[in-house]
Amino acid sequence: NFRGNENDLEVGCGGGNMSRFLSENLENGKLYCVDVSDFWISKLERRLKNKKNISTFCGEVKDFGIDVRFDLAVFHFVLHDLSDDERMQTVGAVSERLKEGGLVYVREPIAESHGMPSEEIRKIFSYCGFVEVESHEDHSFPARDRFFDGVFQKR
Repeated sequence: NFRGNENDLEVGCGGGNMSRFLSENLENGKLYCVDVSDFWISKLERRLKNKKNISTFCGEVKDFGIDVRFDLAVFHFVLHDLSDDERMQTVGAVSERLKEGGLVYVREPIAESHGMPSEEIRKIFSYCGFVEVESHEDHSFPARDRFFDGVFQKR
């Protein structure tokens, strides 16, 4: 549920596919896109150069050096590519930067062949100070891989 005036954070933004959608729903807000890859940040900046409500940062969330508290953070197919330690550090860093009551949207693959168990996702967010608001597991089209969709709220 976007109001359109939020400060939102996209973790692992890649080339900007999700960023485009998020920025279009922020008429009076700002989207901060973070990725560890110069290649993907450059690609996002080229693709979305006309979007005035996007700022990019190349690096890890824990090193994101601006003084902004976020209303919403998005993890879209990111956590499963991180080590266990990196997952905890990244979710912990997001928790520190999220407003009290702020929300995190998570979509992660959970297939045994590619992804991470949904229970592990829940444990990480619980440990980092979040409560689960809602979630479900489904299949994506056209790949038909299983994925976890969840919303967590900062306590």
